[in-house]
Amino acid sequence: MKVKNIPADMIDIAEENVRKGHSFGEDDKDRLMKEHLSKFDLLQPVVVRFDDKSRRYKLLIGRRRFFALSAKGETQIPAVVTELEGAEAEAASLFENLIRKDLSPLEKAQMVKRLVDTTRSGITGVSAKYGLPKSTVSEWLSILGLPQELQENIEKGRITTYEAIRIARKPRSVQERLVKAAGDGRLQEEMADAGVKRGAPKGLQTVRLVFDPRKKQDKQLWDRLNEKAQENGLDVTEYARSVLSKHVQ
Repeated sequence: MKVKNIPADMIDIAEENVRKGHSFGEDDKDRLMKEHLSKFDLLQPVVVRFDDKSRRYKLLIGRRRFFALSAKGETQIPAVVTELEGAEAEAASLFENLIRKDLSPLEKAQMVKRLVDTTRSGITGVSAKYGLPKSTVSEWLSILGLPQELQENIEKGRITTYEAIRIARKPRSVQERLVKAAGDGRLQEEMADAGVKRGAPKGLQTVRLVFDPRKKQDKQLWDRLNEKAQENGLDVTEYARSVLSKHVQ
């Protein structure tokens, strides 16, 4: 990989850059990058391609690094020049952003969707090309199917990635119950009651039933419980509770 210094005033943000519409300098991550580069050198070069028509370089990867270096007063930007363009360039930009740790769960889910939409064979293609388990890709996509009110709570940090994926596995009736709870200020309590939070709330009493899928009878019973729960618009825990309640009355 050859790195060359390119004049900063010869670089434009490429159309394929997935964060091209984001302003720079407004969020904490931008400020941290500017502060870091004011004290230290750039460790990872940006990625650009040369556009024959405009005779300028188009930035594909490293938008934040580029703006932080420019703000620092650098006139030469260390860059790797690639020939990627179009869908391949956008996919590269998407994946580079996807592996960042500072993305919100919703941003990551949206980027996964765009990556799936721009990759041949969809989820299977993304899994094979980028080494991501198909189950992981599907879980990220499932977040985008949640009601808008819950997506807003994810964006605000009130629902974690783990909780969002767990909620997405629940029946729509449970999701709607969580929407109502969010409006009433009881979201955390309702998530604990629905079994989507790690750990158990204080004072909770539980009954643990274990189903071993290697045992035919256990698997049949578990599958039947799931079927009946879905027929009644409940998750398995709620359905089992309703059955027990009727039985002990």
